[in-house]
Amino acid sequence: MAIEQVPYKENKKATLAGLDEYTKEKVPNLQMDTKAISFVYKEEDQVLGRIVGHVQWDHIKIELFYVSKQTQGKGIGSKLLAHVETIARDEHYRYVYLETMSFNAPAFYQKHGYEIIGQIENSPLPGETRYFMKKDM
Repeated sequence: MAIEQVPYKENKKATLAGLDEYTKEKVPNLQMDTKAISFVYKEEDQVLGRIVGHVQWDHIKIELFYVSKQTQGKGIGSKLLAHVETIARDEHYRYVYLETMSFNAPAFYQKHGYEIIGQIENSPLPGETRYFMKKDM
């Protein structure tokens, strides 16, 4: 027996193929396609905010979300988040899911109706918390 390191992209692709095959066997009616979502908020050709994620099964997962420091608190993040939520509702996804850190913006998401569904204390550093949040659509 041997465990060996292999290229990430190749291994990820093969692993996903195996998992997809298994999942289709177990839950044949589950929609397996994923769809990327990627938006920017611009004013006068300047990008002030970005949001990236993907649709998987019955939800949208927000992977990355950024608003420039100079424009935080001006509603740009709220507009980007609302845009993704509108897509979720229009496409009949059940919820939007994301991860954030205590030093990022958990209160921002709670203000927008997200609930904490799990957390890991002392991650990624002692005294900080990693939050897993979702909003039902």
